[in-house]
Amino acid sequence: MVMPKPISVEVRERVVAAHREGKGTYEQLADLFKVGSASVNRWLRLDRETGSLVAKPPPGRTPKLDEHGRAVLRELVEQDSDATLAELAKRLDERLGVKHVPSAIFKVLAKMGITRKKKTSTRRSEIATTSSF
Repeated sequence: MVMPKPISVEVRERVVAAHREGKGTYEQLADLFKVGSASVNRWLRLDRETGSLVAKPPPGRTPKLDEHGRAVLRELVEQDSDATLAELAKRLDERLGVKHVPSAIFKVLAKMGITRKKKTSTRRSEIATTSSF
């Protein structure tokens, strides 16, 4: 699931300024600035409590694989495009010194747009198809 980008600090500041000038209720300000009334409420509370309107960082863990790690992974895939996820994880661990599990490698490759089409390990059938369709 991809999270939407937060609304800019400039818009948040304009909403707070409009509220301070008494330009309307939360709902009216939401309609005026084309945002949700819950967002107006949240921004005003954030301004009151912290004095800042900067968006909070997205929830979740920081990924272990940064841009450098992704570049190394891309290089490993280019060197051996037939490597399994476990092999890629092991090679990545050796290069970066950080343990990665195959499922995480799969997710990173998917986000990078790299497909994992493997060569078949068996020979093709020597029997030709007899179906006419």
